[in-house]
Amino acid sequence: MRIRLGVVAVGMALLASLGTAGNAFAEEDVVTPLAQLEGTAEDPAMVNGEYADSSSGMAAVFSNGSFTCSGSIIAERWVLTAKHCVSGSMSVRVKSLDRTEGGGMVTVDDTKVRTNHDIALLHLNRSANAEYVRLASAHPVEGTTNYIFGWGATCGSCSSSEKLKRSTVKVTDVDSVDYFGGRAIQSTKINGLACYGDSGGPEFKLVDGLRYQVGVLSTVGTGCTSFNRYASVPTSLDWINQVAGL
Repeated sequence: MRIRLGVVAVGMALLASLGTAGNAFAEEDVVTPLAQLEGTAEDPAMVNGEYADSSSGMAAVFSNGSFTCSGSIIAERWVLTAKHCVSGSMSVRVKSLDRTEGGGMVTVDDTKVRTNHDIALLHLNRSANAEYVRLASAHPVEGTTNYIFGWGATCGSCSSSEKLKRSTVKVTDVDSVDYFGGRAIQSTKINGLACYGDSGGPEFKLVDGLRYQVGVLSTVGTGCTSFNRYASVPTSLDWINQVAGL
């Protein structure tokens, strides 16, 4: 992904220094967009967490052939990710836990971004032939446990994970702001946090045992050690449904 530091593009800097990273923003001790959500104590991506056992609904996002962000499949030919991830010639890898191989690569033939929100939709030139995620119509409750996924960095100065990871987080604020000023959900670590490369990745809440996506990773705290902020899916749900024809 790309990284932006203090509202500045940190993403490209990380890409240059790490080889492969993902988009993520960092704001002086405040926020940094990210896109990784699963990790293991022995080999964490994201930051800590654990390896995911399923890639259902997930998409690794590429720009000009290089991995940059994480995303989620919301319909046959639509992937949801962060607006700050949109750049260059884009494609996605679907149906694989490994962002470097397996599954299938699908070309993005159109992109749609929402004004003043860190939300974007990628239109695929063919069906992803994969399971979709469910989108939440209501925000999670503060103090509850949510789940994040992504292929992001394992630490603030580390490279991104090749294998999909996941972490559990605690919702601390449902009226925060994303990188572009839109409404966001802020969470803190339970067993891990998102980091650079997790940008665009999903945050889920559980409702009756089913996962519903409530957010899209926008920013992370400095060094990926304090908090994550996810652009609100419920706030943008009408726009998403209209654009994707859901």
